[in-house]
Amino acid sequence: MSYNKILDNDIKSIKRELIRLVEATKSQYANTFESLKSQNLDLAKEVVEGDLKINDLQNSFTKMALWKIAKQQMVAGDLRLAVGGVLISREIERIADVAKHICAFTIKYKPEPIEIDYISKMFDLVNTMLNIVSSLIENYDNDQHQKVLKTEELLSTEFANLSNILAARNFEAKNEIESKKIITIVRQLKNLERAGECLINIEETLQFIRTGKFEELQETLMNNLETIK
Repeated sequence: MSYNKILDNDIKSIKRELIRLVEATKSQYANTFESLKSQNLDLAKEVVEGDLKINDLQNSFTKMALWKIAKQQMVAGDLRLAVGGVLISREIERIADVAKHICAFTIKYKPEPIEIDYISKMFDLVNTMLNIVSSLIENYDNDQHQKVLKTEELLSTEFANLSNILAARNFEAKNEIESKKIITIVRQLKNLERAGECLINIEETLQFIRTGKFEELQETLMNNLETIK
């Protein structure tokens, strides 16, 4: 088999395994949403336990990508894909952690419908971003970072609005238990906001894979939010 053929197969393996990690994370999010909406605690426990699989996939991907870099002495775009893939896999693992945290929260607190609605609003936006990024990894030449930025802007705005609502609820809390639950909900919302930031980081890395240059999308996002204010 020719060197070019081997290299092509290695690049395909990197993309295939990265997509596999993303799909596993999307499955975790789908199960998290279902467990939250239906209060299915058994499914929530499956998500918490399933997070170990995501960790294993991320570690396996990193070892595989680093081995192929060393073995093939990759250069240019192929090297950027392999190195960028390692960076992306770490961000995906962090995003998957958010699903685990929400399910752990569901198991412990059994949230009420209004509280589920708070989390669902931001959860839907993160899931939208995850689907966009998933399609970009399959075809990373397709530049959609403006769409990713727009969704992250909505996520940040939603977090600010819901935080204000929950702060008012906390002020009126009847006891320490109710107050602690409200604070824990805010933490879940903050975790979702951070997941959005991870997805922005992934898009920055995809931009690097495409062009060889990093573009600070987080700075663009902050400027956009300041303009809105």
